[in-house]
Amino acid sequence: MRFDPSPAAIWKKYERDRDYKRSIGLYDRVRRNEAFYLGRQWEGLRVQSLDPLIFNVLRRCVNLFVSMLVSDDIAVRAQPFDMDTEGRHTARVLERAFASAIERSGVKALGRPLLKNACVDGDACFYIHFDPAVETGQTVKGDLAVELIDSVNLCFGNPACDEVQRQPYLIIAMRRDADEVRAEAKANGMTAAELEAIVPDDDGTSLRYRANGTEERVTVLLHMRRVDGGIAFCKTTRTATVMREKTLPYRLYPVTHLCWNRVRGSCHGESPLTEAIPNQIAINKLYSMYVQCIKQVAFPKIVYDMTRFPEGWSNDVGKAVAMRGNPNEAVAAAFKAPDISAQVLGLLKQMMTDTAELMGASEAALGTVRPDNTSAIVAVQNATAAPLELTKMAFYRFTEEWARIFLDLMGVHYGVRTIVVPDEDGGEPQRQSFDFSTLAGQDMRLQVDVGAASYWSETMQTMTNDHLLESGVITDPLVYLEHVPDHQVRGKHELLHALRVQRQQQKEEQTHAEQTQAEH
Repeated sequence: MRFDPSPAAIWKKYERDRDYKRSIGLYDRVRRNEAFYLGRQWEGLRVQSLDPLIFNVLRRCVNLFVSMLVSDDIAVRAQPFDMDTEGRHTARVLERAFASAIERSGVKALGRPLLKNACVDGDACFYIHFDPAVETGQTVKGDLAVELIDSVNLCFGNPACDEVQRQPYLIIAMRRDADEVRAEAKANGMTAAELEAIVPDDDGTSLRYRANGTEERVTVLLHMRRVDGGIAFCKTTRTATVMREKTLPYRLYPVTHLCWNRVRGSCHGESPLTEAIPNQIAINKLYSMYVQCIKQVAFPKIVYDMTRFPEGWSNDVGKAVAMRGNPNEAVAAAFKAPDISAQVLGLLKQMMTDTAELMGASEAALGTVRPDNTSAIVAVQNATAAPLELTKMAFYRFTEEWARIFLDLMGVHYGVRTIVVPDEDGGEPQRQSFDFSTLAGQDMRLQVDVGAASYWSETMQTMTNDHLLESGVITDPLVYLEHVPDHQVRGKHELLHALRVQRQQQKEEQTHAEQTQAEH
């Protein structure tokens, strides 16, 4: 099928995806889930007889899930299949390049809002691109940049599939300032007529929020599709072209997608908050009615005969109370309403506990249980974490996907760069030039360690080396240190260099002693 790059044709694709999102109720569901997570749980209701109370069970569960899944410990190792001398050098360079790109792009810090969005909305996305203006500390500018994209702003060419790399095309919708878009279009060589066609619109109603001053903002669509030779990109608005289609030699779409709970036959996932919102509403209503009833009936009330106290009753201290008739026959009594059934408070506590546990957050995980039996608490915590294993595996797969995209974009955009590589002989780190364009089109073994996995692999390697040293399999301290991970021993390379210098001095002294002994 022939591709039509006109703004009208791309906008038609965008509208078709919006119709699909409306048909599954995505926009309303995302707005509602976000409001309940933030605590706006009585929004739009006019309540006069009750004081609206909020006991936000949902936010506590979401924060627990994010804290159990997120990790700032990500290690990426890329190795060529041919591990000769050049291959080992490439592996060391890529390890340093990955560490620098991950640190500069801030992708670790974006993991927290990504998981929060995925838990609240059902899914979340990363868009990875090359920013030529980023300072790198050397003459060559530009590095990888990562943006967090809301699920409602990502349009899939095939909405029945949630795998990004199998899509015929992708569209990312953005609300941007109209002057900024015109400046970008001018830099891309657009004509004056095309610049005048970029006009503000008010089509941001289906995005998550409408910013103030929407009359000065315009919806920009970034369209990407797979073609021979790479991925083709173009930018349009509803009425104008911002960037004509150009092809970059990417092998992968620079987009990663994470679903919290996958839905069969849909590109969008389901949030655990959706099914728990009715429980949250019931908890808020019952608590509000319970407190209102306490305020009305908890304190005793004075009941008096109006025929004897025509001027009313007063509880002021020392004030005389006028009445008709004999004061000894005054009729005034204290009345106390019946107590509220204890079942109400018990039901409320049970509802809050059951809602949290059904979402996957037990009392032990939330820290609300008494630590009487440590082993039992650990067992309950492990059982609580078990349902999140599927989501954790999906997050690890998501991390590996953006690592592969990093490698793909490095081979296209980095060019020749200077990398500081540790010296194999234990000397000072060396500054070496490396041509990243040689990576384009290469298949590599990619190992991504996330969270405890990175600690586990390094710790197990060190423990294995310790056992080999104790058993006498390893007798040379240099061999032992060379196989210990760099982060396990501070100043490892300096220590190796000092040991090599010491060994060389010992050899020279031994040789000198042997020569002296031979002369005598």
